[in-house]
Amino acid sequence: MDKKELAQLINGREYGYEIFRDVRRAAIDAGLVIVSGASDDLIEFDGAIYDEGGCFDGGKVFFDRTGVSQDGLELANYIEALWCDKAALDENGNMITWTYKTDIPHETFMIYENEEPYCRGIVFDLADVKEG
Repeated sequence: MDKKELAQLINGREYGYEIFRDVRRAAIDAGLVIVSGASDDLIEFDGAIYDEGGCFDGGKVFFDRTGVSQDGLELANYIEALWCDKAALDENGNMITWTYKTDIPHETFMIYENEEPYCRGIVFDLADVKEG
């Protein structure tokens, strides 16, 4: 499985607890990381990295191949979490609550909450993450 196939597989899911449990093993085996938002203050990593970081109202979350920097240390990789970005709209013009920016090559997917756009998540390959 590659990042595009995984993104297609999880696209359109409904927000909830452990929504990627059924694909976690496949993501780990393929070296893929799924990134999505939770609540109004978390970025969650699932698959080859299983961790979370705080990002209330958005912000940069730094990480390496082992996980998220929990002490504010600026590591070589980061994802910028955008909360209610006015430019983040779905194909129908609805604002997407969580979106992300990163230089890491990735594919995107959508998560919905009560049929409304909640998160445009990303899937990337752990091999594309810089060490340290």
